Amino acid sequence: MKVFFVGAVLVAAGLVALPAGAAEAERDTEVTFAKDVAPILQRSCQNCHRPDAVAPMSLLTYEEARPWARAIKDRTALREMPPWFIDKTIGIQHYKDDISLSDAEIATLAAWADNGAPRGNPADLPPPLVFPEEGVWTIGTPDLVVSTPVMTVPAVAADYHDEYGPVPTGLTTDRYIKAVEVQEVRLLEAEAEARLRRQANEGSGYGRFTIHHMGIHTGDEYYASESDRAQFRFTHEIGQNATTYPEHVGVVLPADSELRFTVHLYASGEIVPVRADVGFVFHPEGYEPKYGSWEFGAIGGIGDALDIPADQESVRLDGYYIMPQPGLLNTFEPHMHASGRRMCLEAIYPPDENVHNYRLSPRREVLSCAGYDHNWAKVYVYQDDHAPLLPKGAVLHLTGWYDNSARNRNVVDPRNWKGHGERSIDDMFVLLAKFTFLTDEQFAEIASDREAGRAGRRADNQD
Repeated sequence: MKVFFVGAVLVAAGLVALPAGAAEAERDTEVTFAKDVAPILQRSCQNCHRPDAVAPMSLLTYEEARPWARAIKDRTALREMPPWFIDKTIGIQHYKDDISLSDAEIATLAAWADNGAPRGNPADLPPPLVFPEEGVWTIGTPDLVVSTPVMTVPAVAADYHDEYGPVPTGLTTDRYIKAVEVQEVRLLEAEAEARLRRQANEGSGYGRFTIHHMGIHTGDEYYASESDRAQFRFTHEIGQNATTYPEHVGVVLPADSELRFTVHLYASGEIVPVRADVGFVFHPEGYEPKYGSWEFGAIGGIGDALDIPADQESVRLDGYYIMPQPGLLNTFEPHMHASGRRMCLEAIYPPDENVHNYRLSPRREVLSCAGYDHNWAKVYVYQDDHAPLLPKGAVLHLTGWYDNSARNRNVVDPRNWKGHGERSIDDMFVLLAKFTFLTDEQFAEIASDREAGRAGRRADNQD
């Protein structure tokens, strides 16, 4: 104790003896909410963590964030928050609207929590974000919002499937879509909503949402075979983020169109009146896309072959798709169910796009890998210059891993075998892929442009 006391006195004396400027420098390096934490929360957290949004608490101000400092440290260290599950160690790392945190940002949040979560100088705060007055839109104020009818879900019931519409869009001219986002609106009393939020935080997390998924389309049938301009098709899933389309791809919402909704809902212990608002941001009138193709594909749907034994932590499934013509893969969107944990996609390129002989050990490339949490079914949209360019005959190899054990909080009863089914407690193995199919000339043009860009970057690095 004497040694400790003497040491403490010497340290204190040393601090007193420091020049005045040294103390100021030490304060400048301290991690504070105003200078360091608030910018991170603005970029990656506040779209959800604000009043009337989907997250259980607001993080707009210091007073709101301070009580959650330890939880912020823990959840970001595990990369459970923000909900962006792309594996940063492999594959393409360039996605639109990427809200993930860097290792340095995670370390900053940890240092802030460990040092008592200081406020810092209010003058260091960035200007507060301005959100739309109505609704919770990450795409900005939509140019058009189309809503489903109100759907009432019983407190206790089997999963519910139904169709709604048609609902007129009110458009008088064709409009090309720049971005689309779906918001679930639960018309609950505050106490009932609070009970569901507590359930979401304490249990599986399913209390955050009532809509499991919803197909949105303009044709009579969601999977109908129609021309590119005749049908808009979009799938919204539980906890999904907005979709921003590639800049040069034309996705049209036609004049005089009507939206139809194929909806899967599930009960959560409360009687829930709910609707979905579909928000569209359009390109300016007169915009003409370079590519008119936007194709929807479901890769890996093996149906009854899906076999997940009881109480198994790591079950692997594989699926394949052969490119019927050259194209761009615009999105990586895993769709599993409660026991899904991870999905990866690799491309196996033919030695020559004109020679279909896969015994010659063609080049393989991992495109994307992501963890999966059925509370947040994310769509990852590749940045335009990084969307995989795939020749005709390329094989897309899909791999999924499932955890049907007590370790997975989303599994209701790990004693049960799991197979393919429509319910959340069943499972699926699907990549919901969006393609832009190309002519041979368009494929060659994009390949040439990308090679020129790589050559330019190599030259810059040498300089």
